[in-house]
Amino acid sequence: MAASISELERVYQMLEDEESQFTYLNRLNYLISGDCSFIDRIVERYLPELPIWGRTTPEQFLAKLPADRQIVLFGAGISGRGVLPTFQNDKRFLGFCSSTEEKQKNGFLGWPVMSPEELLSRRDLTVVISSADAKQEIQQILQAGGYPPEQVFTLDGLTTSYNDQYFGPSFLRYEPEEVFVDAGCCNLRSALALRAHCGHVKKVYAFEPEPENYKVCLRNREKYKFPEVELFSFGVWSERTTLHFSAGNAAVSCISEEGTSSVPVMPIDEAVDPNERVTFIKMDIEGSELEALKGAQQTIQRDKPKLAICIYHKPEDMTEIPLYIKSLVPEYRLYVRHHSNRCSETVLYAVMP
Repeated sequence: MAASISELERVYQMLEDEESQFTYLNRLNYLISGDCSFIDRIVERYLPELPIWGRTTPEQFLAKLPADRQIVLFGAGISGRGVLPTFQNDKRFLGFCSSTEEKQKNGFLGWPVMSPEELLSRRDLTVVISSADAKQEIQQILQAGGYPPEQVFTLDGLTTSYNDQYFGPSFLRYEPEEVFVDAGCCNLRSALALRAHCGHVKKVYAFEPEPENYKVCLRNREKYKFPEVELFSFGVWSERTTLHFSAGNAAVSCISEEGTSSVPVMPIDEAVDPNERVTFIKMDIEGSELEALKGAQQTIQRDKPKLAICIYHKPEDMTEIPLYIKSLVPEYRLYVRHHSNRCSETVLYAVMP
């Protein structure tokens, strides 16, 4: 890490509670050493309901599946993409199942995709549910179709779990009408979670430059009857420009010099209505958080919204982001929470007293 000891100490002293300091210190130790036991310490103390990272390895998970049956992942989306490396080299792996006709026609990540009807017509496959958002729906489809339950598995204990990320911490206070900026909205899950927490959302500015994710957002806005969402098919940055973009990677698509496509970006300050107070900004944009914060400077200083900013994508984010936020609004109180049993999903929160 490029940060100096004095900068690290400054950030550590800025943090408001023991959980923040413990989480921050152990994450720093993980970054320095690469030793995952430091993440395990956070999980054991503050996320006891989650399995410890590595307690179920991919090899162990595959070993418990029947040796004589082919494997199908039911769910060809973000979670399916994330777990594909576990399955793709296994000789039993057949491909995916999805209700999306486009994927049935074109395949997913180079693998064939069968329809749920085709899957239900067969009783000789091992089905692994590979969708976090549609897990219950898939279970209902399989149960209603009479698929043998002993041949259905979930990814519990193998994939990353979450603990009410962004909206659960007790130090967050909600406004009667939240105006939410969601940078990296992916599939609108965060905006839907906010609506569930506070009951009413007046406005959502949702940014998603990944084309496939943007289509999902459009569908979910209609599916969940969420007209308050204004969708932007570009990213957020410190200025209006066009940048290289690494697309096609679902939740981890990102701005990158190695990207083969391009994406327009703009400052949050130019997107939001200055006459309408922004109450909450969330950012999970794969390492572009600091530049995006610079593009939200006016909004942050004017409205002093709650902030939930991911600080796990780049080591320098652990110091640069909290110091920058404090430079904008010195009154902010800073907290750090970890929402995963892996090294991802460490979030810096900033709230007014």
